[in-house]
Amino acid sequence: MTGLRAVLEAGGLSRLLARAARRRATPLQAVGLGLTAALAVLILRWALSAAYGDAAGFMIFLPAVIVATLAAGPVAGVTALIACLAGGWVLVGATSGIDLFDHIRRVATTNFVLVGLFSAAVAAALRQAICDLDAASAAQDAATRALDLGQSELRALLDQSSAGVARLNAEGRFVAANDRFAAILGRAADDLIGLSPLDITHPDDVAVTIDLFARMQAGAPGGEIEKRYLTPDGSPVWCLASVRGLIAADGAPDGYVVVLVDVTPARRADAARAESEVRFRLMADTAPSPVWMTDVEARVEFANRALVEFYGTPMDALLGHVWRAALHPDDVARVEAVQAAHRPGRLPYGFEARFRRADGAWRWMRCSVNPRFDVDGAFLGYVGMSFDVTEQRLALAEARESEERFRAIADTAPVLIWVTDRERRREFVNEAYVAYMGGDYETVRDADWRDYIHPDDQPGLVTASLAGEATRQPFSLEARYRRADGVYRWLKSFSRPRLDAHGDVAGFVGVAFDVTDAKQAEQDLKRLNELLEDRVGAALAEKAKAEADLMHAQRMEAVGRLTGGVAHDFNNLLTVVIGALDIILRSDDPARREKLGRAALSAARRGESLTHQLLAFSRRQALRPEPTDLNAQIQQSEPLLRRALAPGVALDLALAADAPRADIDPAQLEAALLNLVVNASDAVGEGGRVEVRTGTRRLAEGDDATLAPGLYVLLTVADDGAGMSADIVDRAFEPFFTTKPLGKGTGLGLSQVYGFCRQSGGDARIASEAGRGAEVTLWLPALAADHALPVIEEPEPVGGLAGAGRVLLVEDDAAVATVAEELLQGLGYEVEVAGSGEAALTALAAASFDLMLTDVIMPGGMNGAELARRVAAQYPEVRVVLTSGYAGEDVAATLADAPWPFLRKPYSEAELARALRPAAAT
Repeated sequence: MTGLRAVLEAGGLSRLLARAARRRATPLQAVGLGLTAALAVLILRWALSAAYGDAAGFMIFLPAVIVATLAAGPVAGVTALIACLAGGWVLVGATSGIDLFDHIRRVATTNFVLVGLFSAAVAAALRQAICDLDAASAAQDAATRALDLGQSELRALLDQSSAGVARLNAEGRFVAANDRFAAILGRAADDLIGLSPLDITHPDDVAVTIDLFARMQAGAPGGEIEKRYLTPDGSPVWCLASVRGLIAADGAPDGYVVVLVDVTPARRADAARAESEVRFRLMADTAPSPVWMTDVEARVEFANRALVEFYGTPMDALLGHVWRAALHPDDVARVEAVQAAHRPGRLPYGFEARFRRADGAWRWMRCSVNPRFDVDGAFLGYVGMSFDVTEQRLALAEARESEERFRAIADTAPVLIWVTDRERRREFVNEAYVAYMGGDYETVRDADWRDYIHPDDQPGLVTASLAGEATRQPFSLEARYRRADGVYRWLKSFSRPRLDAHGDVAGFVGVAFDVTDAKQAEQDLKRLNELLEDRVGAALAEKAKAEADLMHAQRMEAVGRLTGGVAHDFNNLLTVVIGALDIILRSDDPARREKLGRAALSAARRGESLTHQLLAFSRRQALRPEPTDLNAQIQQSEPLLRRALAPGVALDLALAADAPRADIDPAQLEAALLNLVVNASDAVGEGGRVEVRTGTRRLAEGDDATLAPGLYVLLTVADDGAGMSADIVDRAFEPFFTTKPLGKGTGLGLSQVYGFCRQSGGDARIASEAGRGAEVTLWLPALAADHALPVIEEPEPVGGLAGAGRVLLVEDDAAVATVAEELLQGLGYEVEVAGSGEAALTALAAASFDLMLTDVIMPGGMNGAELARRVAAQYPEVRVVLTSGYAGEDVAATLADAPWPFLRKPYSEAELARALRPAAAT
């Protein structure tokens, strides 16, 4: 029951019965459906027989009658009624034995029949009502669909229309608009809703808009106006607006319909046409040549200012066929023939004729005439322009006369002359050309000139000719050409480009003349020159050999001087060192041993200085430049300089207060300065004067061929001695050159100074004259003013520099290793000696060390720098110090990127201690 109630409440039974009522059935189907419904309720009645007992229970058959009637109509209902009644009698009589013909049963049967017929009638009426309702609903749905389709088609029609359509309410505000309406105004359709047309109208067109709506409110059905609307960015849009009023069903005004057509392109086209016409008239009047237009009858309709000025009459007087009166009588027939040939076919044409100008002069005019048509292709007449070609005709006549003169001159010339075109073809050849080649004019002119070239000269000459013409410049050639008699003669040609009116190369003009005799003389002269060259070459070879022998002798002499000077100096030094050491070994007097030891040490230092001078001269001494104040260096060296002077020689210092610093080796500067002062002292003798001065000089680009532009510090040593001759000045910086007696010098002094300056980026120069003294000036590149000076450390006592720890000494010289080991042990180090790089690596692998002191130059294939790199990689805790007694360029290159301290040999105990202390390793 709960489920049935739910079906009924949900309208499920109603929908089921309505669906059954909409069925259509044939009479046979109706009878079958009635019997089926009756059978169903009879089965139900049979199943409930026990519940009914003595009651007939026919009323249970009524739903079958009603359902059958609804489902198939009255036939099915009556069939179900009869079947239910008959079946009921059979079922009741068979199951309960009831007498069906007693009064109560007859009444029940009668009631069932009456109620069943009534129910069948009601169900049939209900079925008919449902069918009628369905028909009405279907009709209404069809009408609705038709209405929706009409609205959709109307909407689509409006949206696809090229015109914009919008609806305004009675208050004059937009309530709807199609996409085209919004697109014309550059807006979205939704953005227009609620706006008034005045809100988007150009201020200058508001008045006409208000006037239109006022006329419509006064009774006018509508109207049209051309006005401007404003887009969101303020740009105006010209539109043709058509407005009509809407009337409601009750006859009251119901708003407006506005149709917009964008006429902006038409407006622009009109403006463009007007501007085009103005522009045409302006251009025509500006044109320096006469311009006119005619109609289909060749009557002049328009003439520009140039034509008016040419005829000297107002434009009105030029209209029609007046121009014919100005045409030269001799040219009338020719002009009319040209017009007759072209005008019937509406073809362009042109002609040249003489017209009388306002001043009465006849002028040749070149006329160009073209037909003009309208947009539909209809012929409107002609437009023409003319150019005054009187001067061109005169120039053409002069050119013809000039060409005749040129031909006459060319044909009388004794040389070959030709003119070519752009394709390298001969346009003209003179008579000498024709006579040389042989034949008539046309044959020679058209012949290929390359066929006349000697086979041996042809490839090179053709290539050279093409290359020469490609340069567009004059060029010359020389080759052998076959003459008319078959003999080859040397011709020398000169070709020059000829230009057209536009400046382009139109071809070449060439001339050629016979140089066979000159060529033969040239060959003879060439053979003579070759013979002379052979003899001169032999003489020069002999001279070169003699010069080489002389230079070898000079070098040997210089080496001899160097050997004698160096041997003399080193013998003196060794005498001091050997004698002092011999006495020290035999003497027990401490004071005497100290005095002699200092003398030996001083001699050894002088030997070190001499070695450095030799290396600096040979440019194999690696300089150690640092920012140096020249004034301070000179003042510091002043006591040494004064002691180096000969007795009776005065020393003056003139130091510039603002001299900048220079990036140089201060030790080499001191040695160079000492050399110059000693040389100056030797030059002046007793009573002379030597001056040392500093200054600056800035060189600009191009000031000096030797030195780069920039600021230089100048150090000058001047004397008032005898001076030098020019040949001595020229050789003063030469290696081994000296003016001192044999044994008094090595010839390295000025050479060492020169080498030091050049290595420092500067130069050394001498200014001297015999009898007027000499000046030697050192040019040294200056540093910037803000460059930091080096920190000069005060020397510390040896005891204060002593270290501690294990030192690996790598030295291949046993004597040097012995002395170095003694010095290191004296400083408090524990020392182990290795004679090579491999031995050093073995020692490092076997024991630990705090520091390694290694020579740079060692045998065995591994130098000190390579050893240091391997130690730094494998044993980073070991500090490294490099040392060498040979500081040449190869050592400098080896140490260029080495980060370790370098100690130069020979070194003292104090220098060794400073190099080995921890600060030096950083």
